[in-house]
Amino acid sequence: MKKNMNGLLAGLILVALGLQTLPARASTDYPPAIWNPAASCNYSARTAAISHVTIHTTEGSYAGSISWFQNCSAGVSAHYVVRSSDGQVTQMVREADKAWHVGNSNGYTIGIEHEGYTNAPATWYTSAMYNASAALTRDILSSRGLAQKVFDGSGGWNAVPSDSLYNVKGHVNFASQTHTDPGSGWDWPRYKTLVAGGTSGGGGSDATLTWPLVQYGNTGERVRTIQYLLQQWGYTLTVNGSFDTATQTAVKNFQSSRGLGADGIVGNATWPALTIVTQQGDSGAKVRAVQSQLNESGYGLVVDGIFGSGTDSAVRSFQSAKGLGVDGIVGDNTWSKMAW
Repeated sequence: MKKNMNGLLAGLILVALGLQTLPARASTDYPPAIWNPAASCNYSARTAAISHVTIHTTEGSYAGSISWFQNCSAGVSAHYVVRSSDGQVTQMVREADKAWHVGNSNGYTIGIEHEGYTNAPATWYTSAMYNASAALTRDILSSRGLAQKVFDGSGGWNAVPSDSLYNVKGHVNFASQTHTDPGSGWDWPRYKTLVAGGTSGGGGSDATLTWPLVQYGNTGERVRTIQYLLQQWGYTLTVNGSFDTATQTAVKNFQSSRGLGADGIVGNATWPALTIVTQQGDSGAKVRAVQSQLNESGYGLVVDGIFGSGTDSAVRSFQSAKGLGVDGIVGDNTWSKMAW
């Protein structure tokens, strides 16, 4: 009896500490996801057919959002939560049930929350997140025979188009909402391409891409691009085209923050995490990286960090010359061609 009580006490302590003693269970709706259910007080039975997917931003951390959906004080939930660093997906509400995530549109939608903050898209909306989320959305649509009608940003990021036009939209894009997620920084053209499984466009992302290996001691434009991108991610260092100790340290810190092997070498794993979708209207260090790379190819741009019409024209010209989809958007495919 004492042995049993000790075991029970140990179990209660583990529960109190929030520790898991068993491996995470896989989702039955979407096998790549972890099943970690929301509190039953935060969702209800579904009575309407599923026809739409809603894209959200958590405005908080992955772990914090999961914890909140398991708290009856929340009064909200979502079907899925996607982690920024590596795209890990947790399912919290069965697709057959109605999560409470988008007000009067809950009944016919599936909600996907994305870790991060709408005011810091460059920090949180990573390639890993986009790829994982798009694969999930594609599965939701295909399993129901629904067409891929993904919002493309037409009319503005906060437009409220008719449900008949798009079946994948942001929270802000549904009628009668007070939330603005996923915000102006969510890359709808890229997401649309990914959901379709396409990889040819300049703004798309291709998991089969290969990237150059860049490490301590190297010099040149590739290093300069890495330094600009690290600046964009918030690291303070000089852009000098030399992979010095400061650059190596910044790369290791970035890799560690993204759950990558912190070896200080920028290769196939680190490049896609480091690059950021860049397009007309953007500004900052990521635009300087694009402009500097284009100048290496002879375009003669002013490296001012402003993605204006001149930079857009040069990007389109570069994409055409490299056999890419000409969309003026610098996504993984265009970044990769520039890096080589």
